[in-house]
Amino acid sequence: MTTLLLEHVDTVFITFANGTYQWVDITRFRPPAEACEDRCLLGLLIAHDLYGDNHAGGEPGTDPTRHGPYWRDRITPDHFDPDAAATAEPQLRTWAEQYAQLREDTRAELERELYAPLRDATTVYRLRDLGTDAFHDWGGVHDEFHELVLIDRTANLLTLVVAADD
Repeated sequence: MTTLLLEHVDTVFITFANGTYQWVDITRFRPPAEACEDRCLLGLLIAHDLYGDNHAGGEPGTDPTRHGPYWRDRITPDHFDPDAAATAEPQLRTWAEQYAQLREDTRAELERELYAPLRDATTVYRLRDLGTDAFHDWGGVHDEFHELVLIDRTANLLTLVVAADD
């Protein structure tokens, strides 16, 4: 019996450094060689140690019970809705530029690390708002919390994108 696992490839953290406290955390994984449908991949992501991240100053993998504002055990693959790059990209751009102008280096990094992979993804999923009932004991500290999962079957990558502001 083979255990299916995601292999961590790398992580890129983009801070806007413009006084807005906005940031984007991008974590890339290599899916298992065995065939795995999208819902299977989402389940593997949720189960991965690095998904245990409160995104509020702790290190990825050090908070096994929280993910972003939510109790981790309240998140299932069924909470991810299909999305499209044509919808998600303008929403993220609006969020990124709502408070202050982006520095040119930040704009270029977002294009390279976020927007281009988003457009290249085979499928895109968005974690829906789970509501305050799913908040952990101090959830809700982010003004906005956006989570996308990009599955690129051509490049054999699964990318977790968390964009938020503190």
